[in-house]
Amino acid sequence: MITGLTVALGIQAQTIYRCGNVYSQTPCPDGIPLNLNDRREPNQKQQTDAAADQAARLARAMEHTRIAEEKRLLAGERTSLPTAPEKAVPSTGNSTYGTVLTPKRVQPKHKKPEAFIAEVPGSEKSAVQKKK
Repeated sequence: MITGLTVALGIQAQTIYRCGNVYSQTPCPDGIPLNLNDRREPNQKQQTDAAADQAARLARAMEHTRIAEEKRLLAGERTSLPTAPEKAVPSTGNSTYGTVLTPKRVQPKHKKPEAFIAEVPGSEKSAVQKKK
């Protein structure tokens, strides 16, 4: 435990330099020193670490489940392969073809509304002429 704490403190004390797109512990001519101090509160770090541990446990469990399922399938325990549904054949009056297809009902077109004419209140109403 003490060794881990010493190593962790030693890592925090090191300065990391950014040299273009490369990060290094040794300074370079145009290197920018980075401040990598962890600014989280101790309880925030504990929550983050706990969430990461839980995610790792879940990932391991999912991996074990997947591997077990793959072994089961490779051993031939699968009952049947899923197949595509059969296509319906148009009916010619003979019931040996199976499914009878019925045509889609055509909906009647809606009647167009009469023309709308906006009128100014108090003006004479004009007669709307209907098309014949």
